[in-house]
Amino acid sequence: MLLLDELRFPNGSKVIDVPGGSGLYGQATLGARLFKSGSMASDVGCIVIAGNDLPESAVDLLKSWEMTLLLVRDADKPCTRGLLQYEDDAFGPAHLGESSLVFASSFHFLAVPEDLEIQVSMLLRMREELGVTERPLIVWEPAPLGCDSVNLASHLKACRLVDVFSPNRSELRYLIEGKTESEVEFSPSAVEAQARTFLEAGIGPNGDGLAIIRSGEHGVLTMSNNIKAEWFPAYYEKGATEVIDATGAGNTFVGAFAVAFQETKNRKEASLRAAVAASFALEQFGPPKLTASSGSSGELWNGTDVLSRLRDFKTRIYERDI
Repeated sequence: MLLLDELRFPNGSKVIDVPGGSGLYGQATLGARLFKSGSMASDVGCIVIAGNDLPESAVDLLKSWEMTLLLVRDADKPCTRGLLQYEDDAFGPAHLGESSLVFASSFHFLAVPEDLEIQVSMLLRMREELGVTERPLIVWEPAPLGCDSVNLASHLKACRLVDVFSPNRSELRYLIEGKTESEVEFSPSAVEAQARTFLEAGIGPNGDGLAIIRSGEHGVLTMSNNIKAEWFPAYYEKGATEVIDATGAGNTFVGAFAVAFQETKNRKEASLRAAVAASFALEQFGPPKLTASSGSSGELWNGTDVLSRLRDFKTRIYERDI
């Protein structure tokens, strides 16, 4: 679902019709697209469900990314709209049809467990009917509203259907301990213990799936039953002036991780690429600006080459660790 957001700021100003929603940032699509430049852009597919008042500027934005786009308009309904009101200045597969997207190598779902079970079952059945025997990589980002201890059992059960389970650390804690208003101090060992609950219950059909726990400026935890817990850093540290708005950064991370892990089978490489992808979502309100490739340079996002940023990030990590 593509949302049109209205952003209201403490000084009274506002911005309207900002394209948003987890699909655009997961904004999984943005994460996947960042590392697919040039002729590879069409490797990324996105199903956009929109209303009858979708601005042409939003359509032009999506088309400019040159990906495989399936745009479904509901002629009887307007677009879903969201209101983001900032209180202070600190910003911390039924539609697949005959689309080629049904043959994709990886899929990202943001859903509550009950919907995930229906969608994954439908997807696998459609692929089987088309003669596709290879299982795709399935990445699940649990819907935030469903992350509560009363729903723990259904989340544990649904994890057996997916290959990667990726809540953020607050969503993970809510699933284990229940929702609370109080802030909890960050503890790597606590996050690891909570993630182990899901690993012990089994992630993936064979129980060898990954838990990827996104922890903001603290980085990301990767764990499975076959590999020890390992933390990888975030691109921007806490307090970085480049960080403007965190909306969509987690979704972008998951989208990039899904593509990179499917391609490389290397969780470290996937985590670092995903951290770089998330950094582009943090630098402005809404999606980053894409500048198409020219004779003198490849495509740029916010004026920066994605692979150059990845190389710089790896160099920074190497120098920190030696």
